[in-house]
Amino acid sequence: MQKESSKEWPLIDAYGICRQTLLPVYKQPTFDSALVTQLLFGECYQIVGLTSDRHWFRVYHEDTGMGGWVWATLIKEITGPEYQGFLNQDFQIVTSPIAVIEYLGSNLYLLPGSRLHFSEFELFNWQDHIGFTGNYRAHAKKATREELVEIGLRFLNAPFQSGGRSLFGLDEEQGFALIFGIAGYTWISGKIPGRSVDPEQTVPGDLFIFRDLEKQTVHFGLFLGAEEVLWMDNKLKISDMDEWEDFLRNNSSEQVVFDARSIVG
Repeated sequence: MQKESSKEWPLIDAYGICRQTLLPVYKQPTFDSALVTQLLFGECYQIVGLTSDRHWFRVYHEDTGMGGWVWATLIKEITGPEYQGFLNQDFQIVTSPIAVIEYLGSNLYLLPGSRLHFSEFELFNWQDHIGFTGNYRAHAKKATREELVEIGLRFLNAPFQSGGRSLFGLDEEQGFALIFGIAGYTWISGKIPGRSVDPEQTVPGDLFIFRDLEKQTVHFGLFLGAEEVLWMDNKLKISDMDEWEDFLRNNSSEQVVFDARSIVG
């Protein structure tokens, strides 16, 4: 039955997979709407609705808890068993800043976080008969702190973009979630993993979270060690702790909360 208020038809048991470098997901079914997030090659999603003219599909990305609208021509549908197979079987996750894979007779460029599946459900067998240039790691294997820091540094100088999940534009929260996701750690939107630790006891690979309760903003930083932190200020940058703390103090209200979290291990 159609939803009269939104002119949207609900869907159940419909699924898709991203088969391009980046798949933009919008807040509303229009190209001039805000970008909610981006899906990377190999990421799967649920299709939960469509507009009455069938030009837009509403999707939900279970891994990150993000959802929004995708242009119909960019949807690549898969079956329920294929969707479950992709989610439940191990996959390789791209770590190279830029990787290249031969797909449908031409080269397709893949970004960090892209997924390479290998199962009976896969649309191609990338290991046997196609060229792949780049590096990847098994997603099921949790990264060490050293590996996590190395993954984070690959996004250095990525410019800020609300909703972005790539080297060419990175949302602050989604960017740090992507870094930890590449490292094998699940981070669903609004549910930061790990446990709180004493800020004086933090070690490289720990996450700093600074919440401004009055402005309702959140800033993140990845502790690199040697009093350095990776954080977002128009672009992802490295600063010493004093510079980062000065920035936060000068751009926040009096109602703030600081949290340090250990996610690795």
